[in-house]
Order: sequence, then C-alpha cells, then structure tokens
Amino acid sequence: MSQAEVGIVAILQTTPEKADRLKEVLAQAAKWIHEHEPESLAFAFYEERNGDGVRISIYERYASQAAVDKHESSDNYKKVFQTMGDEELLAGAPTILKAPFAGGFLR
Repeated sequence: MSQAEVGIVAILQTTPEKADRLKEVLAQAAKWIHEHEPESLAFAFYEERNGDGVRISIYERYASQAAVDKHESSDNYKKVFQTMGDEELLAGAPTILKAPFAGGFLR
C-alpha cells in the first residue's frame, strides 16, 4: 500500500509594505520546488488584503509524508524561513495545517 498524499495549508500574515517582498520570496521558493522536488505536486499562494494587513494563504500538496520530510529538510526551505525572519516579513507566527488526504477530488 502506498503512502497517502499530504496536504499543507499555511497562513502567513504580513503588512502591506512587506507583502510584495514576501510574495517574491515565495515565488522564488515555488520555482525552486518545481525544479528540484518532483514529489511536490503543488505549491500555490493566494493574497487577501484585510484592512491594515495582508494574509497570504499557501496550498501545498505532496506525494507522501517522505516527500514532505524531504521538502522540510531542504536548504531551500531553511533559506525561505531564514529570509522571512531576517527581513521581518511576517506579522506574527504562521498557522500551518498538515494532514494526509482524506477525501474529495483533485484535478
């Protein structure tokens, strides 16, 4: 029996002044992931402006927990979080939800 796909939803809060830089960092990460992690099946992010803040929601999909582990141990992953910290791109701790696929449909 193969391992179940794993989905991750991450919600990041930032400020309007830092939103473009955060999206740039995420776009660079997405490009690297697409080129180097074939078991990373999806990495997409969405922007919502809400008053004085900006919320970035990230959807990630992986072939297995092993693929998630590989992704989270990569130098690229560490670099992204280091950059977000060094440049103070986040307004608070991110919310990260991670679970194996349980139902529904994917196209």
